[in-house]
Amino acid sequence: MGKAEPGVAEEERDEPQRGGANAAQAAMQEITERELRIIRIRRRRRSMFIVVLSTFLTFSAALATMLLIQSNLDFSRNMIRSPEVRVMGFDGATLEIVRGRYSQDVSLTTIPERIQNVFVAASDPDFYGHLGVTVSDFIRIFKSNDVPGSTITMKVARSFFKVPEASAGRHLQELLVALWLELKFNKKTILRSYLERTYMGRGIFGITAASRIWYGSPAERITLHQAAVLAAAMNDPIKFDPLYHPSDAANAANEILLNMGRYKYIELDRVSALTLLKPKLDVQYEDGVVSSYVVDMVMNEVAERIGYTSRDIEVTTSIDLSVQRQAQKVVREVANLRLKPSGVNQAALISISPDGRVRAIVGGVTYSPFHPNRAWDVKHFPGRMIKIIPYYYALNENSDPAQWVRDNRMAAGGWRPVNPDHEYRGQISLREAFVRDVNTVPVNLADQFGLLNVRNYAREIGIKSPLSNDIRTVVGLDPVTLADIASIHALPQNSGQPVQLSLVNKVMFAATNEVVYQRVQQAAPSRLTDAAIQGAYTLFSSVTDPQLRLDRPFAGYGTAETGASDAWYTGFTSDLITVVWAGNDDNSRIPQIRGDVELASLWRLFMLDAHDGLPIRSMIRAASQRRRENDGVTDMWKSDLLNEKR
Repeated sequence: MGKAEPGVAEEERDEPQRGGANAAQAAMQEITERELRIIRIRRRRRSMFIVVLSTFLTFSAALATMLLIQSNLDFSRNMIRSPEVRVMGFDGATLEIVRGRYSQDVSLTTIPERIQNVFVAASDPDFYGHLGVTVSDFIRIFKSNDVPGSTITMKVARSFFKVPEASAGRHLQELLVALWLELKFNKKTILRSYLERTYMGRGIFGITAASRIWYGSPAERITLHQAAVLAAAMNDPIKFDPLYHPSDAANAANEILLNMGRYKYIELDRVSALTLLKPKLDVQYEDGVVSSYVVDMVMNEVAERIGYTSRDIEVTTSIDLSVQRQAQKVVREVANLRLKPSGVNQAALISISPDGRVRAIVGGVTYSPFHPNRAWDVKHFPGRMIKIIPYYYALNENSDPAQWVRDNRMAAGGWRPVNPDHEYRGQISLREAFVRDVNTVPVNLADQFGLLNVRNYAREIGIKSPLSNDIRTVVGLDPVTLADIASIHALPQNSGQPVQLSLVNKVMFAATNEVVYQRVQQAAPSRLTDAAIQGAYTLFSSVTDPQLRLDRPFAGYGTAETGASDAWYTGFTSDLITVVWAGNDDNSRIPQIRGDVELASLWRLFMLDAHDGLPIRSMIRAASQRRRENDGVTDMWKSDLLNEKR
């Protein structure tokens, strides 16, 4: 046998080695693949767990959102009658029962199609073509303003919530409800809800209630222009109120009718024949036990806090019926006997407790639905009544009423003040300046401390009306309300804390006693130091007429000049701060009326009877007592007398 070739022999020797290496490699590969399979399994399990957890969390969040939304919604509807609003005094005595402000009976089978189209053209011309929401509604989710949704469906969704709210979260909920409404109901059902539930102003919801009150007619019989007026009020209840702003409401209605022509709801050539300069109104109202101005205020606040409802409501106010009746009687009698013969047609009064609760309010000599509340809503030129603000500020810096201040015509902020008596003393005490009602001192004080600081201080202590950016703020040339003046004069009596001005103490549903709103006394930092309060009492006592007498300590002063458009008297005791105003609605001058004479008499007559049965207390001692004893949410007005009766 021949010898094997060397290359072949080496291959035979390497064969077992290669086989072992291949086996090892295969084993390693198998191990690697096994580990990869385990990793993939773990990844799949982890992914599956994440998917399941995400699904669960998403479902839970959706369920929680649905339950939250559902708990906030009220779909109840009463076809039998409109809910009653029982308005009560501070002691629970019924003042008025208000009926017919909530529409409960809108039926599209009886309301003509042309009337329905008016509201569609006014609010949402593409109502029958969209899915209930628009891009602007999605953008609205990220905002917390009070702007309603852009479509009729969005507005209906908003009306179903038990309590109105302006927040980004609520806007998201409204959008979800709007989408659900579009899936659940047809367009006609959504439109019916819109016509039934939308706020019209003055505490009125829906077109049937508004047409009965404003036109004395059922909604089925109103004209196109009357329907357009209602549609305009739906879009903006304040701006297009047909009673207060008839021309604006009529013009808005004319524009709506023009849009109906553009969208082919009516013939375009008919529009000019339908337009009017003023709405055709036949207002139905009754002036009851308390002034309807009080009722209007209550209904506006109820609408703000509850919105549309089918349930009866009880509203506890801070009104004292005996004090309210006396206020109405005195204002009417003095106006008829002393003011109207001198060419002054209107007067108003507001009386509050030191913590800001309204005890009596008279918005005019007699109630008229065509005139706003002159004590709460209408702004008047206050003259010297607002000049106390820079004096407060000065007393916080130096509490001595005898401190010297400048009395000269030095220009400040582009203004050169003129004193009523045209006399300038160079230097004058703070107390004398307040007594003489000079204009230079408030201006110089504002210039010394900074007009912006004084203006901000005015806001902090209770001025809600808009104020100018110049010196008019401190010399009485910015119109403000009686409520503003009452608030700033209550500051010393409320221990230097800004008052929480309010009429409503509590709102609840009658059947379930579910409280929707409860007034809570908010703690606020003092804006007048104890020493400044003493100084303020010195100023007020210096201007109080000693011949104007009450049966208890008091302070008060009024406007002295004649020929202005507004006359005022403001005064207070330990229990009440009362402001009286007289003037004309057209702002014409009243040359023969002085606040410190005629209105002082009116103020005194009211205050004498308003304090009947109340203990005689020092104003300073009463303020100190209030500092120690906060009444919280309990209305303690006349609590001792009520306990005695029980």
